[in-house]
Amino acid sequence: MFSTLVIWDIAASIERQHQPQLCGSPLILMTGNQHLKVLATDALARQAGVQIGDTRKQAELHCPDAAILPAREDVYRRLFTEVIADLFHYVDKMEPRYSSGNAVLVVNTQHADELDFLRARIQSHLGGKISMGTASSKFVARVAGTSGAGHCVVAEGEEAAFLAPFPATSLPLNKDMHRRIPMMGIRTIGDYVALSRTAVFEQWGKHGLWCYDLAIGLDSRPLQSCQLAPVLTQSLSFDDSVADKEILISACLQLARVLIQQLNKCEAGRLILLLTDENYMTHEIHLAPNIPIRSLSHLQRQLPLLLEKPAYTTGIFHLKLQLCELTPVQPRQLSLFNMTQHQYSLNQAIRQWQKRFDEKVSQPTLTDAPRYFPPELQYEMVSA
Repeated sequence: MFSTLVIWDIAASIERQHQPQLCGSPLILMTGNQHLKVLATDALARQAGVQIGDTRKQAELHCPDAAILPAREDVYRRLFTEVIADLFHYVDKMEPRYSSGNAVLVVNTQHADELDFLRARIQSHLGGKISMGTASSKFVARVAGTSGAGHCVVAEGEEAAFLAPFPATSLPLNKDMHRRIPMMGIRTIGDYVALSRTAVFEQWGKHGLWCYDLAIGLDSRPLQSCQLAPVLTQSLSFDDSVADKEILISACLQLARVLIQQLNKCEAGRLILLLTDENYMTHEIHLAPNIPIRSLSHLQRQLPLLLEKPAYTTGIFHLKLQLCELTPVQPRQLSLFNMTQHQYSLNQAIRQWQKRFDEKVSQPTLTDAPRYFPPELQYEMVSA
């Protein structure tokens, strides 16, 4: 038996947990730089007519009383990953699936006590509403979890009858099926099952047959256990609150030396800084550099960028520095030909050019070549 725990509106729940003053009012989370679009909402905003993908103006017209905030997708993913890491202490295998709307967690158990314990652990970290569903297959358990009941249990042999009234969009339809099924008058899973298997295969091929099997309760997919990516973490606490930017950078540098030693022939694609202020509020700053971090000098150059725009207004008591998205260092491609010394030193390259040209009439200037190009391509001699 499979059981599914559905975390409703995980992004809105996290924002309400960090900002309790948002409770009781509709909440809309926007994403994008120039053209803002709705990334996630709560139940109150959806009841007012706000949909995912709406523009800010459309969202304000449907729900003028809603609180509109910028979405922090990196924060939501990190917190969801921390919850999964916590649950691994109590569950051997589980299949998490993150979404800024409803996150899903599938486990291979049907005991109500274990499920209640897992739901309590998730609510202690994320809050919000969590519903559960139990069935003999993963698809039926997921649909049962989204049915709205606290814990919906589907008995074996009743899967087809249970799925029949749900909308056909609950099935994993492809793009063509999404377009054509409403045009054919198919509204529910029961309408889809009413078709013959031959007709389904003629219209949508193997994918349509797979959806047909899911619609009648046949799902042979096993539980795919996940493996959490390693995260390097170092923390530091202050005796008194600190608001000086230079002191915080110095503290981060102290932690960075330890983190670089722990990389062990790996490179980090993301740098995370967590700051806890005097009001016990956590401020989270993410930085994804263009080049993965693999050395202390590179990490030193990134630390000032974390605190370039302070996210805190009071003193800091505790800070935590993390390196994540770790990957093995890729070997460097070597040249098959001998490289001259001036190709490694920019100053030597300029001196070589100055020997060829008259310094009074020509001088080296920058070109549009990227900085990782050889020096002779980054500069050119032009008339003074």
